[in-house]
Amino acid sequence: MLAAAQVPDAETIRNVTRQIINQPEFNEPWPWLEKLVALGNMIKDWLNNLEAWAAANPQLARVLAILVVILLLLLLIHLLYLAFGDLMPWKRSRSNPPPLRSSRWEILQGAATNWREAAELALRLLQEGNLRRAVWIAHRVMLGLLDERGAIKFAGWKTNSYYLRECAASHPWYATFTELTAVYERAVYAHQATAAASVEHLVHRVDAMTRESAQGNANEVR
Repeated sequence: MLAAAQVPDAETIRNVTRQIINQPEFNEPWPWLEKLVALGNMIKDWLNNLEAWAAANPQLARVLAILVVILLLLLLIHLLYLAFGDLMPWKRSRSNPPPLRSSRWEILQGAATNWREAAELALRLLQEGNLRRAVWIAHRVMLGLLDERGAIKFAGWKTNSYYLRECAASHPWYATFTELTAVYERAVYAHQATAAASVEHLVHRVDAMTRESAQGNANEVR
């Protein structure tokens, strides 16, 4: 049967291929290619006209070239400023300035009216087993305390990693702040299970900080 099968000669194959390629569906125009060609011709004509104008007006062409170079340099400086502004000695101001707070307790978003009340709420939530909410409140309290002491500046647009960079590593609360932030990221953002013992330790530590802060404020009043 294999011997009986006939293989067409090369000329026949070429003719059949040519007939297939000449079918209408293979000869559709490429509008995007035509547009590219037209655009290239327009640019070429514009450059030719510009060259002719520059040859006829050399002084004006020189002034125009200088202006274009200045504009390009200003654009480059602006792009570098946008890309590396935070690394420069003078830091650019944020497009989203820190919101003005009528009360420092707004950091708690209505959960409590002061740090002590919020810390006690976190302790109650801890006893009820609501670790995620307890971590959220404890983290907010710590942000407020650090803001109150000038270690950070609270703002809604800032991230936790930004606060960690902003707070000095030499601050006495920095280690607790770092640990609490890591637990916050896991429990609140990632919804991951967190050891109750570590949460309890941190919440009690924040509670002690609120007592310490309240005592300091009372001494200042005296």
